Amino acid sequence: PLAHVRLVCWILCFCLLPSFMGALCSCCCGTRDVVPDAPDVIIPDPEEDEQIVVTIDQAAIASRDYLAYRGLGTEDRNERWFFLNKSGSKWGGNVQMEVENFVRGLDPNDENKGQVLWRSDFIDQPFFQQQLRDVGGSMLQFAFTGFIDSMFDRPHYDDGYYISHGGGWDRDYRTSLFLNWNMRTEASLSSTVRKGFGFPVKLVVYAQGTGVARYFEVEEPIYEERGEGENRQRVQVGTRRRWERHEREYVDFVQFAVCDVASGQPVVDQFGAAVVFTVHGDSTDWTNNYATKFFDVQQRGGWFTKDPPTITTKAGVDPALALLIAHLCTKEFSTAQIKSNFHPRFPYDPLSAVFGFF
Repeated sequence: PLAHVRLVCWILCFCLLPSFMGALCSCCCGTRDVVPDAPDVIIPDPEEDEQIVVTIDQAAIASRDYLAYRGLGTEDRNERWFFLNKSGSKWGGNVQMEVENFVRGLDPNDENKGQVLWRSDFIDQPFFQQQLRDVGGSMLQFAFTGFIDSMFDRPHYDDGYYISHGGGWDRDYRTSLFLNWNMRTEASLSSTVRKGFGFPVKLVVYAQGTGVARYFEVEEPIYEERGEGENRQRVQVGTRRRWERHEREYVDFVQFAVCDVASGQPVVDQFGAAVVFTVHGDSTDWTNNYATKFFDVQQRGGWFTKDPPTITTKAGVDPALALLIAHLCTKEFSTAQIKSNFHPRFPYDPLSAVFGFF
């Protein structure tokens, strides 16, 4: 019975493994993976033009939720400023990300819910368009559907770059195929308590990358059972060949644009410049540290680090909105997450491959 399931889940969550089991219990205990303890003294919400520094850390092992701590550390519970609650589908569908403070009890349907300052709705696993091609094949039909960013030169690498990047391969290969891919998706940005831009906006995300598959043949023996009784033996009667491949996938760059929902065009900052920023992916040796018109990111390690990022918002921008966008950029639409969502569709047999878009 459901009551027994809830009881077992409650015991596991609160008595045995509170951190790890929090995510598991969300399937039967509500719309959040965990309910983090509030600080002893709730930190007031920042002003809408105030600059703040926060460090974002996962709320619990296996949880989709995060906590934003005031300052550079993540150890002091009393420095918890915001809760980033992700809810919705866990299977690649529609999800929501809400930036909550710790003023709880305002929602009659969820006593653990804080006041929501900003919210984003998006699809957890967006669609990737792929173009299969031969070595040196044309990319002229592969359209760029992002926005012009005068501060960023989009990389244009030749095929040899991708084959050599990331170190050597471990054998001789018969042939190689390439996939060029792009992805464009959107995340709404809305608030009922903060003024924001004064009109509906959204975050448009565009990414582009490359995959390479290097093919080799494996020869396997074919055996038959011959003879009877004690004379029965396994005899090789021939060989067969099959294809195997080694793959590498790269994100070339990811572009983010805060856009007016009505026009679809990027909004402009106080200097009249479009709010568009582009970051290198892992096809380069760049790190996760970068600056935007809304915030700066500092994070130790490479593209796939688990260390929490520190976000410094820019004065004149709503820091709660900047925090939400920064979290989307460094987690939900990061290079690591995009690579996790991307599944290349290389063919089994490279000699009978059909080139084109899919």
